[in-house]
Amino acid sequence: MSKITDEDRIDFLQELTNKEHYTGKVILRESTTGRGWRLHETSHPQGSSSVREAIDNTMKNMKRL
Repeated sequence: MSKITDEDRIDFLQELTNKEHYTGKVILRESTTGRGWRLHETSHPQGSSSVREAIDNTMKNMKRL
């Protein structure tokens, strides 16, 4: 198997999102219990249909981008 790139990883997550098992919207956020971060499908209004956009939004909100 060839080396898996970060782009491959994000594309894989986007493919899962596109299947719309729940909502087809994702969000990246800190857990409500404070035990880490979560990238997951959500019904939250700030959810995005793009995995990349969800990550970008969190980076912007954390002043990382």
